[in-house]
Amino acid sequence: MKERQQKILNAVVKEYQKTGQPVASGVLLERYEFDFSPATVRAEMLDLDEQGFLEQPHISAGRVPTDKALRFFVNEMAAEDLKQTEKNQVWERMEQYHDESIREMAEFLADCSKSMGISGLFGRDKDFHEAGLKWLAEESEFEDGNFRHIMKYFDSLDKDFEKFFGDLDDEVEIFIGQENPIKYLHNCSLVVTGFENEDGRGVLAILGSKRMNYQKNKFVLEETRKKAKKQNTKR
Repeated sequence: MKERQQKILNAVVKEYQKTGQPVASGVLLERYEFDFSPATVRAEMLDLDEQGFLEQPHISAGRVPTDKALRFFVNEMAAEDLKQTEKNQVWERMEQYHDESIREMAEFLADCSKSMGISGLFGRDKDFHEAGLKWLAEESEFEDGNFRHIMKYFDSLDKDFEKFFGDLDDEVEIFIGQENPIKYLHNCSLVVTGFENEDGRGVLAILGSKRMNYQKNKFVLEETRKKAKKQNTKR
């Protein structure tokens, strides 16, 4: 991908993350100082559309990033470090949680990410919790029946997580849309990691909109995993 296409694509993703709305070339020209002409921006957006990185949901609307674009964005951000101010905010929130049970870990993940937090233990005594369902319900991406579709299968969420992620190692994995092995979650993104302590193997995850803050959510999971691995989780 050409450097200027990458700049435009990153700008589209960042604007989409902020608003959840299609992004027009005029918005980019107004908010970003590109060193190329408006005509070039429009031409490159069209080319990105043809390459499958952008799509136009309505004829007169701007464009939104596809799963392919979000994957490119996530891969590019891998080398970047989260801002210290955002790290401090996560640590400050973490200090407010003292019980450190599986249930509280789900609540902490939801609180930090403004998405759904999921935590599960698949050892001797299975223990699975989710928190923050309201954040999914409020996302514009889950209108038009998408939220109801997710809820239709929600009773099997614990079984599906154990099936697909029960043996996950302690690396953080990111699944965007169609990448998710759980089919009814294809309209979402999932950031997930595994852990193991004396209670058994477990999973921690953040489930939410595809425009979530991937970099922050990855850091949140990494910090939560450290706590989960250190001790016998109280229930």
